[in-house]
Amino acid sequence: MAETSQIINILIVSENERMIALTRSILSREESLQLADEMVTLRNLYSTIDKTRPDIILLDFDFNDHPFDMLDNLTSQFPWCAVVAILSEAEMVNLERVVLSGARAFIQYPYQKEKLVITIKRVVQLIERNQVPVQQEPEQEMPETQKHTFTIFSPKGGVGTTTIATNLAISLQNTLKEEVLLLDGKQLFGHVPLHLNLLTGNSLTDLIAHAGMLDEQLIHQVAVKHSSGIRVLPSPSSVAEAQGIRPESLYKVLQNLQQVFPVMVIDGGNNLNDNTVTYMDSSDKVILVLNPDLASMRDIRQFIEISATLSYPREKLLFILNASGRKADIRKQEIENTLNIKFFGEIPADEDFALSCLNEGIPIMLKKNRHPISRAISQIAKKLVKLIKASEEE
Repeated sequence: MAETSQIINILIVSENERMIALTRSILSREESLQLADEMVTLRNLYSTIDKTRPDIILLDFDFNDHPFDMLDNLTSQFPWCAVVAILSEAEMVNLERVVLSGARAFIQYPYQKEKLVITIKRVVQLIERNQVPVQQEPEQEMPETQKHTFTIFSPKGGVGTTTIATNLAISLQNTLKEEVLLLDGKQLFGHVPLHLNLLTGNSLTDLIAHAGMLDEQLIHQVAVKHSSGIRVLPSPSSVAEAQGIRPESLYKVLQNLQQVFPVMVIDGGNNLNDNTVTYMDSSDKVILVLNPDLASMRDIRQFIEISATLSYPREKLLFILNASGRKADIRKQEIENTLNIKFFGEIPADEDFALSCLNEGIPIMLKKNRHPISRAISQIAKKLVKLIKASEEE
């Protein structure tokens, strides 16, 4: 992350002494971030802002009983200040409203380690970019870019969407030689970082907070680069952050991501909700995963019916048979005939090997690229590449 060369003045608007002390302690370690030594009350708030002229205001949403009105007043009366909202866990459900009210970012209190500094520095970078003078040119429409986004989904849990999404993203990266983004689309209980042994505090909510003003540099800062070469955007790290994600903001973020990454793979999990549908709406293909058993077949049949109500054309759906080849399995041909589908790919069963890869945090494609599972995923990736190239030619 680029370091700012000037002192950034910060004012915290709070009467919570513990919060103020913690904020002061964290920011005291950063030479470029200076917290004003002012005690703010409702009576002296506006005069204090006029006197200190802060670059950033940290607004405690418990400061008064009408935080949204206060946020709106601050952003309109002091447009040179960037307001960062400090929210309790209970207030995180209002994330959409916070952003729409003018906050440039948000931070959950109690603060996670280094999260406060990271959030402030990101806001600082946005301020500095906006201050760079540019020559005014007539507005032009952005050229339409090819968007190749694939959501991996199954209405039944435990069928391996995360394993397939993770390894498919790596295989597509190897085949295309282009940057691929792997997005953990599970609103809760996302396991993509676990499969990749990826330790990071970054998550999708870091982009949701800036949904209306994303740029390529900020996106690359948040999307973590894995040793395999793919970029990874993990799911929220807390329930409160996850509950704050709304389809409208998510759609804006996805549009920006598609402008940056030529190919995206989304682990859609198995929970069908508004956000999952937003992922599917933004994808040119929805890859449905099922196991060769009756429960999986029943759930896929129901989803096919649901997909018709979502106005998805049948060609938007691709089907993958996972964990096949065991004696008790229903035969592939029988599944295709019963569901009236054709499988796009088939992945053999090897629970012990797949589990060992998960426990070690090493994707199957990296641990043993000639394993039958790796070869099957490579074949699926090659078929997807053909679809990508065909759509580009059209």
